[in-house]
Amino acid sequence: MKIIIAGGGTGGHLFPAVAVIREFMKSGDKVLYVGTKRGLEYKKKEIIPCEKRFINVSGVRGKTPLKMLKGGFSLLSSTVKVVSIIKQFKPEIILIFGGYVSIPVGFAAKLTGVPLVIHEQNSIPGKTNRLLSGFARKILIANSYCLKFLPEGILTGNPLREEILECKFSRAYARSILKLDKEKFTILVIGGSQGAKFLNQIVPEALRKFGNRNNIQVIHVSGEGKENGLQEKYDRLGIKSLVIPFTDEPWLLYKSADIAVSRSGALVLSELCYFGIPSVFIPYPYAVDDHQYYNAKPIAEKNGCFLVRQAEIDDAGLANLLKKLYTDETLRSSFSSTMKSFSIPDATLKVVRETKNAGN
Repeated sequence: MKIIIAGGGTGGHLFPAVAVIREFMKSGDKVLYVGTKRGLEYKKKEIIPCEKRFINVSGVRGKTPLKMLKGGFSLLSSTVKVVSIIKQFKPEIILIFGGYVSIPVGFAAKLTGVPLVIHEQNSIPGKTNRLLSGFARKILIANSYCLKFLPEGILTGNPLREEILECKFSRAYARSILKLDKEKFTILVIGGSQGAKFLNQIVPEALRKFGNRNNIQVIHVSGEGKENGLQEKYDRLGIKSLVIPFTDEPWLLYKSADIAVSRSGALVLSELCYFGIPSVFIPYPYAVDDHQYYNAKPIAEKNGCFLVRQAEIDDAGLANLLKKLYTDETLRSSFSSTMKSFSIPDATLKVVRETKNAGN
């Protein structure tokens, strides 16, 4: 079978696509990946294991008529480019995972008559997927909350890379690889593939109020260019820390962590659920339709995490939540069990199966 897979911009769109590409290729299927030169997929193109094409495309929305006009022209020209790619590659099915590139790929699928499958990672679908859903053969969703908006959606979960699914080594071994203390209580801070300025600010201030700083250590994914200043903050607090701008190997971080403070993007949420890491979720407040809040809301409703809005928490409040998780092993165990109950470990296989069936 020949498949075009598209999606990118952020890790939340790219890494599920990579997981599915690998699974298709195991079966001998031929895959072509389509992304943009603006997104994470171009910076990390070496992790995409198949043939790939990168096109220039930008968002249509803009604050001025000129920007909207430029965006419209970019969409038109990129759709023409994708139509050409489709005619050359001759796919039997097209699967998209979101990001700017999904719009021209979806339009090109409609124009060429190639069956289209959409995977929506978030609880609330964006405008692009709502638009493209009108002519998609199948709609796959990662979060059951999404059924309120796409009732025809098929719940598959979020595809996770095999390195995550097959990560069997111990916490002590993971910490040794990262050169962390094997015994200290470890807090993971992760704001997504681009980091989170708010988490970079509030977590060190919260830990300043932590009474047992000698007994803790921190792994903090800061975002590109933000790691040095953040490392200095932890050093001044006397907290052992590993501050990194980005990682291609998040499984090492997850295996090392006792608890997490995180945004609630779809992918990081799925990964934290898979590992059952007790978490404090502080959703990105400017996410479209507030989808990050609703990504984590079903877990919070089952008392499986702390979910707080950014506007409603300060460093003292976060310190209090962290102390609760640090001191209460029963609470951590309860959170972990509930988080794991939301995981769908075979999501990759489900997405591949549903996509292949859509092409028949």
